[in-house]
Amino acid sequence: MKIEVKAIGTVLNNIKAETSPGVIKEQVSIIELDPVYMQGLKDIKTCEYLDIVFYFHLNQEIHLIINSPLVQDKGVFGTRAPSRPNHIGITTVKLLSVDENRLRVTGLDAIDGTPVLDIKCCDTSIFDKESVHKSIQGENPRIDIDRSILSVNRDDLLYKAGQLHGHICPGIAMGVLCGAEIMKMIYLNKEDPYDYSMTAEQPNCVLDGIMFVTGFTPGKRKLILESGERMRYKIVTKEGKGWLIESSDHNREYINRLLPDEMPKLERALRVLNMDFKKIFDVTELSGTDK
Repeated sequence: MKIEVKAIGTVLNNIKAETSPGVIKEQVSIIELDPVYMQGLKDIKTCEYLDIVFYFHLNQEIHLIINSPLVQDKGVFGTRAPSRPNHIGITTVKLLSVDENRLRVTGLDAIDGTPVLDIKCCDTSIFDKESVHKSIQGENPRIDIDRSILSVNRDDLLYKAGQLHGHICPGIAMGVLCGAEIMKMIYLNKEDPYDYSMTAEQPNCVLDGIMFVTGFTPGKRKLILESGERMRYKIVTKEGKGWLIESSDHNREYINRLLPDEMPKLERALRVLNMDFKKIFDVTELSGTDK
């Protein structure tokens, strides 16, 4: 059966190329409706949340099995991946305001120029929102952590890591920063973090932050502790491919300048998240032939 659909509007925002859905969702987007459909917006302000149906116009690939940072070896119909047979996306957004034929929303993971196919009032009346999310967490307990990594929401990672560590300090913030960089390198290589393990020296606050963000823990046999005189982390596959991350010999002046002692501990921790990772740690890529 042949089905024809037409765009009823267009997404307008500052995201011009495909990127992480988490990054796009943080943006405020405008849905500009074709004026011919203006009557359909009557009383839409009563809808706090909307379901936006749109077309993945830049993605022409079709993959029935999806492998991504958030999903591994799963059928496309059990995911939200864009490489679908009909390239149709659906996202629930929060309606911020309405100005004639322009809807201002947040939470939309569609880039600038995306054709909008339909707009519906969101209805989750027969489900409890928390239960729905818990069902997703049951399959992928790290879903919130991975989304925060991909959307560069390090504040959220820090507060959650603090629950594991027992308090929030610059040390665990440094671990969150390091862990996020490790995961970013793995994701850029389009590899599965589960294929990596870590050998670490100095069991301290920093290590707790790294463990929380990466999921490299002794219980999963993904973390080996060794004695040493410095912060040093070796993240490798079974073949020895990966990275060696060591605290820089010249980072003390940089850290002291940005984190004065008189600054409150929480403020210092939050400031760490925006520090230049390469001024704190030296990174050496390992090819798998390194000894």
